[in-house]
Amino acid sequence: MILAIDTSLGTSVAVVDGAAVVFREHAVDTRRHAEHLGGMLERALDGRRDRIELVVAGMGPGAFTGLRVGIAAARAAALGLGVPCRGVASHAGVTTGSAQVTTDVRRRERAWSIVIDGLVADGPHLAPADAVPALDGEHATLERIDADGVDAALLALAVARGAAEVEQALYLREADAVPSAGPKRVSQ
Repeated sequence: MILAIDTSLGTSVAVVDGAAVVFREHAVDTRRHAEHLGGMLERALDGRRDRIELVVAGMGPGAFTGLRVGIAAARAAALGLGVPCRGVASHAGVTTGSAQVTTDVRRRERAWSIVIDGLVADGPHLAPADAVPALDGEHATLERIDADGVDAALLALAVARGAAEVEQALYLREADAVPSAGPKRVSQ
C-alpha cells in the first residue's frame, strides 16, 4: 500500500493498494494544512499502518509554507512507519490522462506542466496568470486544466506507473525575504 500526501493547493491524503483507492480525503482550505493533516492521517492509517510500504509526498509547485507542511508530514510518516518516502510533482495528481495542467501559485501567476498519461512530461513552468502559453506542435490538441486541487490518490497511482522522483520542493521562484539590515531606529 502507498500513503500519499499533497499540500500544494489544499490538503489531500490517500491510501492506494495496487490500483484500488482504499482511502481518499481532501480539504480545499489552502491555509490550514496542519490543522487538517492530523485527522486525515489518523483516518488514512486506521487499520492499515502495518501494510504501508511507501509514502509519497507532493513536491509542488506551490507556496512555500503549504509545501513544507505536506513534505514534513510525509517524511515524518515514512520515518514513523519505517518505510521510504518519495517525492513526485504535484501536477501528476490532477489527471490520469493527457493535458496542460495549470495551478495558481499566487502573485497572479500560474505554474503549468504538460502531463501525458498522468505523468509529468514537461514542467513545471511559471507564467503570468493571463499569459500561460498556448500549446502548439505535438501538444496542440491537449486540453487545458486549471486545477484547484490535487488528488493524492492520483499521485500514488503515478508513482506505481513510474513517475519521475522529485527530490527538492518545486517553489518556482527565488525566496524574496532579505536579511535584516539591523535594528530600526524608533526615536529621533
